[in-house]
Amino acid sequence: EGGQEESLWLCSLSLCVFWSPSVRTLHSSPQTMRLFLASLALACVLAFAAAQQNCHGVPNFLPVSTDAPVLVNKTTSGKFYQQKSVSPPLNILHLYGTPYDFGFAHGTLMREQIQTLFPEFYNYIYAQIQPYVHTLPLWLQKTIEVGGVAAALDATYELTKPFIPEYFMEEIQGLADGSGVSYQKILQVQMFPELIKAGCSMFGAWGPAISNTTGSLFQLRALDWDTSGPFQQYPVVLVYHPQDSNGHAFSTMGWAGFIGAMTGYSSAPIGLCEKVWLGYNGTSSRQGIPWHFLLRDIMQFDSDIDSAVSRIANAHRTCPIFVGLGDYSNQFRAIEYSYEVVEVYDDHNSPTWDDHPNFEGLVYIDKHVQPSSDPCMPSLLEKYYGSLNVQNTIQYIAPIFETGDMHVAVYDFANNYMYVSNASPVPPSGPNDVVPAYNRNYIRLDMNQLFATTL
Repeated sequence: EGGQEESLWLCSLSLCVFWSPSVRTLHSSPQTMRLFLASLALACVLAFAAAQQNCHGVPNFLPVSTDAPVLVNKTTSGKFYQQKSVSPPLNILHLYGTPYDFGFAHGTLMREQIQTLFPEFYNYIYAQIQPYVHTLPLWLQKTIEVGGVAAALDATYELTKPFIPEYFMEEIQGLADGSGVSYQKILQVQMFPELIKAGCSMFGAWGPAISNTTGSLFQLRALDWDTSGPFQQYPVVLVYHPQDSNGHAFSTMGWAGFIGAMTGYSSAPIGLCEKVWLGYNGTSSRQGIPWHFLLRDIMQFDSDIDSAVSRIANAHRTCPIFVGLGDYSNQFRAIEYSYEVVEVYDDHNSPTWDDHPNFEGLVYIDKHVQPSSDPCMPSLLEKYYGSLNVQNTIQYIAPIFETGDMHVAVYDFANNYMYVSNASPVPPSGPNDVVPAYNRNYIRLDMNQLFATTL
């Protein structure tokens, strides 16, 4: 029984033999050669996938684009760029000034996209929360039954309102004024992460886990979330440039009209991951700061993992999630975050169970309910341990494990690069034919350049 190297070596050898002059004469028909090569390529991919335990995906060898974003439009407090190597293009907004200015520029520059996206929002979110309605408090279940998703989002806002800093409300007002969408609808959209569930994967690798590379810390954030809706049609990287004394430059990856942080990288730098904590069986609360606003505060104001953990510990927390944070110290921590609990895990104190071993210089959580005994992700990490990097994360780990349906971000701290991929829009043939982000082209963003971009 051979390993991956043997399988891939045999595939490579077969290609070399096939293309040798003596053998090529036996396959003089172009059609024969094409069929043979296609069959051989498929066999190679299947051999690779089979070499991992319980893994069902295939490698992603699509090229990574390093094209510079192209300026599309600008306002007095924002600039709108697009990276057009993928379809739909990746939108990149630079936002400057006050919180209101941030929102107004965002709304003005993406007015058309926001006005198109928001009417599709409610049906999609209703479909997303339906499987989990029974997990919500009874009063909230009744609210959804009587008033629908909009009523549940309004109720969520009323409970969280006392804990939301005013600058978020100013940004939401600016977003409404710039986009022409009502303040209430903009506000409702900001509340949806408090109601939905998303299974995601994350890891941070440093030290001995990457000792054969020139890197310092590599971090994966894979968002596994239903792709049958409208969001991936309007992907956005927001790059905030706050005024002096109001934090530092930071970025978030999401969708037009959304200002919270699920995925992000700051100029500190801090890299952000998040995953729902479905195995949590403790007490929850709806009264507190929405978790995606708290995570955005980390991106904007905190300089390292310790300050971020302090912010989390002192916050009025709501939903149970896992948070992943990497920083300039070239360390990564996974955090259990809930109303009752804040637990921080490193490479020494992370829980272990069957098929979930610990590795020095590596912390990871897979997309399944925790504790997870799925051996796929650990087997891939073990395979590349010592040489974990951006390339094998993009080409093998994310696609073979099939994690990152909606979007994927890989942070390279040594070079200050963020590699991102977004799911394809829903095609006319239906949602079953959406290409997940882990199987699409990635774009490399130079975060030094993005944070240095001036108005």
